[in-house]
Amino acid sequence: MRLSQASDFALRILVHLGQTRQPETVDGLSRRLGLSKSHVMKIVAQLGRAGIIATTRGRGGGLTLKKDPAEVRLGAVVREMEADLGVVACLQHEPGDCVFLPRCALKHAMAQATRAFLDSLDRQTLADMIIGTQPARIDPPAEAV
Repeated sequence: MRLSQASDFALRILVHLGQTRQPETVDGLSRRLGLSKSHVMKIVAQLGRAGIIATTRGRGGGLTLKKDPAEVRLGAVVREMEADLGVVACLQHEPGDCVFLPRCALKHAMAQATRAFLDSLDRQTLADMIIGTQPARIDPPAEAV
């Protein structure tokens, strides 16, 4: 299974916010994590709508975790960020034509594998990731994704 950049970037943003515990700006996240500002703005908006981070405007404001890191399950973050977790066409929101449907054992096997993947992520919390991850480098590579 391959996750989108949005999930990857969202998890990086959350780990950094959990490590600093200080309000961070979009510019600061972009610079510190080596991500484009437009990606960060889009992801931050989605994490805010999901209630995972808080956004405060004005002087002294910024982005902070809204939940305790021990309450944030990685599986929940991935489900929030991924538009479609279907690993094969018949599991996607708009399945394509398949000559084996409606009775296909492959579809069941792939659905089971996807559930196992997400179940594994559900056992991991943001707190687990914060403990096991070094702080972001101060000077990430110049090219932002």
